[in-house]
Amino acid sequence: MWSVLNELELSLMDRMNSIVSGNIMDILMSFMLFLSRGSLVWMLLTVFLLFDRRYRRIGYKTSIGLILSLLLSFVILKPILSRVRPFEFLEGYSIIFPLPETFSFPSAQVTVAFAYLFIIWKDVRSLRVPVLLISILICLSKTYVYFNYFTDVLAGVCLGVFCGWFTVKLFERYTLVKS
Repeated sequence: MWSVLNELELSLMDRMNSIVSGNIMDILMSFMLFLSRGSLVWMLLTVFLLFDRRYRRIGYKTSIGLILSLLLSFVILKPILSRVRPFEFLEGYSIIFPLPETFSFPSAQVTVAFAYLFIIWKDVRSLRVPVLLISILICLSKTYVYFNYFTDVLAGVCLGVFCGWFTVKLFERYTLVKS
């Protein structure tokens, strides 16, 4: 099912990397992989939101969004769709980070990033641009190091927006936590 799409996307990824690769990109993408690993950046930001009384409700929203997006992407969809990661088709592939041992589709870290972005967009204007930049760089890093295909990332964006939207609607409808 995936073979033709995998070949097409691998050639596009090779082309992209031949254009943008370099020492600065390697460092930046490595840093983004570190931040996205285990959704570390989003968990830390959620903790800070929970500790600040003004943003506590947003912290609760982002907590639910994190759980929902990880559950849907990582626990449910990845095992069902079972897409092999791009680096597994590359001979002699090596990277300083541990290689993911899960399937590729959809990108769980991208799903989390865009769920988070959707949730904070309306309520925390000061975080819009930084969270958008981090989310976009996470998308780029996933394809740059051959951890995910472009369609994995696109699916992660769509699923993340859905998870963020669902979380916001859940809080609006049931007012789980008052401000």
